[in-house]
Amino acid sequence: MCLICRRIFNRTSLLLFFVLCLTLFFQTRAEAAENVDISAKAAILIDESSGRVVFARNERQRLPQASLTKIMTALLVIEHGDLDEKVEISEYAAETGESSIWLEKGEVLSRNELLYALMLNSANDAAVALAESVAGSEELFVSQMNRRVRTLHLGDTHFANPHGLDAEGHYSSAYDLASLAREGLKNPLFRKVVTTKQMDIPWSDHPWNRSLGNRNQLITRYQGARGVKTGYTNKAGSCLVGAAQRGELKLISVVLNSCDIYSDTEKLLDYGFDNCETVVLAEKNGVKRVQVKKGNSEFVPVRLEREATVAVLPGEKEKLSFQCELNENIEAPVKKGTVLGVGRVLLNGKEIDRIDYLAQEDVQKKPPLWIAVFNWIKSLFS
Repeated sequence: MCLICRRIFNRTSLLLFFVLCLTLFFQTRAEAAENVDISAKAAILIDESSGRVVFARNERQRLPQASLTKIMTALLVIEHGDLDEKVEISEYAAETGESSIWLEKGEVLSRNELLYALMLNSANDAAVALAESVAGSEELFVSQMNRRVRTLHLGDTHFANPHGLDAEGHYSSAYDLASLAREGLKNPLFRKVVTTKQMDIPWSDHPWNRSLGNRNQLITRYQGARGVKTGYTNKAGSCLVGAAQRGELKLISVVLNSCDIYSDTEKLLDYGFDNCETVVLAEKNGVKRVQVKKGNSEFVPVRLEREATVAVLPGEKEKLSFQCELNENIEAPVKKGTVLGVGRVLLNGKEIDRIDYLAQEDVQKKPPLWIAVFNWIKSLFS
């Protein structure tokens, strides 16, 4: 073989070897996702920023969710507001079984204090007391829970109570619970509550306070943990919704009916942090303009409601794209905050996230011509 041919052969061989190494690298990473060794009957790992699914196992299977129910209860209580309002504990609430903080009939606590009891100690009696305070009765509160399910498009969730004790028609899925946790984590108070390790609240007729300790050990044993909630019943088994952040990457995990909720959760989160990176496709502060007809201004500035950020696995970055779709034929008046378009995050041409473009100022309707003429004439004599 001539010298030139030998060089060409050697370079070609090196190139083929390099391509083979890359192929094996990405294949190994892909197989790692399929082979995450967890015991949970159903599980999911999602990117909190975009909601895209990074790992899933039986994620749509309807299963009992135990005290993960309290994520929805807490969300509704926070959204209702008036957290300083005093709640007189009913006999029905005080008699709610299993996990409790030993509420007594006639005792008075604030909604805020009961909220911490709900999420730290997983208190079933606090769940009922909050439900009665917000909606008037447990039954009416459960109706509110299921209405919120529909607004969040949680197709595999239905609630029968506000605490999570086993009941007919009480179920959810790993996918829905991750979506629900993602909604909760948008709220600053929710984030504060689920990451609180310990606090004291009053205990009437006792010389000491109730000491509430967060039952979710993830927040003390996993770097960057941000909550969220544990659960257990005989039917549901052990369950955990976890969340963690490292750098810009925020992940949410769910394990249902697990032999070891912390080991399973840590394996899922480790997989995400080891393999995912955050890509920003569009900045929140980027301003675009939408034309407005019949307005006192020809254009209205619009911005994304939030940054277009998504977690990607190796080899996916080049397959991402972002589409900006702004509304046309907009007529005044336009109120600040009105949705005037959408940004679509696509992976392999499939939509994985959607973010609204919001109007940044009001645009009033242009006055009729006769008023403009009248004001002009009036200005001549002023």
